[in-house]
Amino acid sequence: MPPTDRRSRRTLLCALASGVGTTLVAGCTEGMGDGEADPEPDRDDADADDADPPDTGWEDEWEDVETIELEAHADDGWIGRRPASIDGVENPDIALYEDREYEFVWTNTDGDVHNFAIWDDEDEPLVSTSFVEEEDEEITADITASEEMAVYLCETHEREMEGSIEIRTE
Repeated sequence: MPPTDRRSRRTLLCALASGVGTTLVAGCTEGMGDGEADPEPDRDDADADDADPPDTGWEDEWEDVETIELEAHADDGWIGRRPASIDGVENPDIALYEDREYEFVWTNTDGDVHNFAIWDDEDEPLVSTSFVEEEDEEITADITASEEMAVYLCETHEREMEGSIEIRTE
């Protein structure tokens, strides 16, 4: 048997072990073993979960609406009460017809500081009520729908209490 070069064999084994160790430390084996029980969903799957339901019948539900009632709660957001299609819905999307006047009635249900505001798509306020902190206090605002309206929100809880507005033409 010809003599083997122990040094080159040892060098090869060290280099191989080093490469495998680096691969493991760098996390290049993600998803190859039992270490990860619940892989992250594809971005498309996550986006699909956030999609709005089909608009079947949605137009009919908003055609005769004159009053929109909401409850303000910092932890739960705006909770719809009226019309029936938004009853119990958190931060419901609403549809308004351009140039129609609507009565917005909201109740402070938690005694935190709240107001009701409508902003355009550039985050500029168009309409806002006064701030109230009295639990069970009810505020009414008569508002004429306009095409600039994009969202309604509480200006002290913007992230938790915001819903979208769809403006329709007749």
